[in-house]
Amino acid sequence: MIVNRKKLSIALCLAITTNLASYTFSQINPSPLPTHVVYANEDTAKQKELSKAIDAVAYSYVRSQLADDNPKATPGAQILVMKDGKVVFEKSYGTIQAFDFSKEGDNKIADPIPVKNDTLFDLASVTKISATTQAFLHLVYEGKVSLEDKVTKYLPEFGKNGKEEVTIGQLLSHTSGLPQWKAIYLYSDNRQATLEYIENQKLEFEPGEYKYSDLGFMTLAFIAEKITGEPFDEYVAKTIYSPLNLKHTSFKPLDHGFSKENIAVTSFGNPFEQRMIDEVNYPDFGYNMTEDKEAFDQFKGWRDYELQGEVNDGNTAMANEGVAGHAGLFSTASDLGNLYQVVLDKGKQGDTVLYDEETLNSFLTDVSKNKNGSIQAYGFLKNASWMKPLSEDAFGHNGFTGTYVTISPKHNLVVIVLTNKMNNGLQEKGLYNNTHDFAGAVNFAVHNSYIESDN
Repeated sequence: MIVNRKKLSIALCLAITTNLASYTFSQINPSPLPTHVVYANEDTAKQKELSKAIDAVAYSYVRSQLADDNPKATPGAQILVMKDGKVVFEKSYGTIQAFDFSKEGDNKIADPIPVKNDTLFDLASVTKISATTQAFLHLVYEGKVSLEDKVTKYLPEFGKNGKEEVTIGQLLSHTSGLPQWKAIYLYSDNRQATLEYIENQKLEFEPGEYKYSDLGFMTLAFIAEKITGEPFDEYVAKTIYSPLNLKHTSFKPLDHGFSKENIAVTSFGNPFEQRMIDEVNYPDFGYNMTEDKEAFDQFKGWRDYELQGEVNDGNTAMANEGVAGHAGLFSTASDLGNLYQVVLDKGKQGDTVLYDEETLNSFLTDVSKNKNGSIQAYGFLKNASWMKPLSEDAFGHNGFTGTYVTISPKHNLVVIVLTNKMNNGLQEKGLYNNTHDFAGAVNFAVHNSYIESDN
């Protein structure tokens, strides 16, 4: 989800917390996961140092008897570190739900369920690189599409209102000129209507100018369906997740055999989105909804229950039937570690070839440098604030729900941090806690334990 406020600005670059207490959590034993992930057999001194350092970070940022005092604490988290193709750290912390906001008064969960290593998290915008970008890496490798192809080659109606020249690469790099975000669910409750809504949009920015766009990635999923002739979720499951044996990665997990008890709770409905588009009660928060006021006044679709196994993002849930190119994927740190080790291995795992080094390098080409110093490639984000403690070549993505992927080819490292921060509820000024500093502190710990010690 993208938040483009008129007067409200969220600072994305928070200082990395380095005050790491010497506290050690008791490890929740991991459930055996039938994936290709390889675990380091030896418990080396470096691994022990890494475990101690990350435990200290989690002690500071995951709700516990003492971390409750940290306003940026998250109810639960999963953290995984892979080095040289092996898992050197995997641990889960906290609980899948700390509060039940459907209750008035004392809403703290009395007997919360602990996060385990096979607990699923709503990835939010990490979907962009874990589903959509992966699909297009494969399709480009197969020669079925090119970054230079115009969108109209696959979606002829997309060319309305001056969008004739927009390319696949511009969608992937957020330089298409499409609107950043729209409350599409005010007008659509199904994917076909959503596609038609996007096709009728006008460009809001000059193509080539960087403006992060959820609508661009929604469009990419529709293009993938046109090329493959398959529903997007089925295509990525069959083509990417199944060959890699990712058993805990899925859109709409409740429809695929997962129970709520095995999925971290995100938010109680969509209070943040409601504020974004409610100009009467929150005139200084969010979007100018003048043109959409009538639709907003008539809309009755707000979810008034805890979201658990149902995607938080409103456009995905209510306008895309739970499957979209910008959000909607659920997964575990272990599965994501496996997926992104394949990136470090240039698209190959055993006999499975998803793409090659040339294709990957084309997607990692710098397209634009953003005001905060990060660099946008095709799908992937580089040099983001939380990545910097790890290495200068790091890339990955983050998600609105508090999810992070950091990949460092230089050090052959993958670091995954998944949280359910939204279950704390809206904080001051109607925002959710920012977990950039949590992810950054984890990467700082990895750097000190595995990189500095090698120098």
